[in-house]
Amino acid sequence: MDRNGFARNATGTLIPTIGGRKAFVPDALPPRALSLDRFLPELTRATQAVGELKGIGRAIPNPLLLVRPLQRREAVSSSSMEGTYTTLTDLFLFEAGAGEAATRGDNREVLNYVRALEGAIDGLAALPISTRLIRDAHRVLLTGVARNRGAAVDAGELKRDQNWIGGGGRIDSARFIPAPPAETPGAMDTLMGFVNREDRPAPLIDAALAHYQFEAIHPFADGNGRVGRMLITLMLIDNGTLPQPLLYMSPYLERHKDRYIDLMYAVSRDGAWEEWIAFFLEAVAESAAETIAVVERLQDLQRDYRERFQTARRSALMLRIIDLAFERPVRSISDFAEALGVSYQGAANNLNELIGHGVAEEVGGTYPKLIRFPGCWRRCR
Repeated sequence: MDRNGFARNATGTLIPTIGGRKAFVPDALPPRALSLDRFLPELTRATQAVGELKGIGRAIPNPLLLVRPLQRREAVSSSSMEGTYTTLTDLFLFEAGAGEAATRGDNREVLNYVRALEGAIDGLAALPISTRLIRDAHRVLLTGVARNRGAAVDAGELKRDQNWIGGGGRIDSARFIPAPPAETPGAMDTLMGFVNREDRPAPLIDAALAHYQFEAIHPFADGNGRVGRMLITLMLIDNGTLPQPLLYMSPYLERHKDRYIDLMYAVSRDGAWEEWIAFFLEAVAESAAETIAVVERLQDLQRDYRERFQTARRSALMLRIIDLAFERPVRSISDFAEALGVSYQGAANNLNELIGHGVAEEVGGTYPKLIRFPGCWRRCR
């Protein structure tokens, strides 16, 4: 990248880097002369959608029954955008230890995403959103994952070599060259200062600005897109926009991947903040509506199962098994027994009855034997 069309409207500074090219260091946030009035219709719609989702989250007796499958749906979509592919079905099987699924590296990497996100959310109890918290998430994301991207990838460490986007591995034909390694720590500190400032009148717009900024800095040798999308969730929880991590935007962003990438690039090159923020707010509103639909489908199915088996003749364990299945729809019998605090045989008897009614099924060829509840993950798609 020399100037590549970057003119006086660019939102950063071009500085020399390797190969005689220029790298882009974004200006500090917030952008100058950005009026929130311009986004009032989009912001109102997005805020209302998030408010409805927030209300649903507060009404759920045990939010984990819905949060955990939603996080796995997010992990599958966010990882897919970076070339790491699995299905929700395979991810659940892998998490339960199913043989063939357990041999696929992509499944491990996607589950790492879940673990990284969960760990970062838990970390908010002790830490502000910070470079340390982000690095910890990155460490979990890439630990034990083999990568070959032309640069050294140290899980949890900021990049040591110049990275770039596009160009087929050649910096001389790269579309975008983010901040050099020497500029990255300072750029991240500045970003964290913006994220944690006291005056935050528009949290959704803050998330749009911070997500763009993180991607423009591209602080890691690999995993930037996934960590950048985690940052959205972390900000909305940290600033109180959502009480539980229910909003996940990757399924929407995956469907609009080219537009998503092009609009962020246009911010850097042309200062096109308005188009990016309007798109981001549209993505928030649509993602919230999608999440509400998924939650309602899961709640309807859970209600149906409970009504079918909530009779005097049924064991109370059966209803508890059903609830556990929505949290993790593939488990071993031993895992059910441990979670319920009952004997193996007690869990097996109830599971066999659920299998007989077509609610659950055995997973063939697994040891220990796994039981899955296919309706639970089908409603999560």
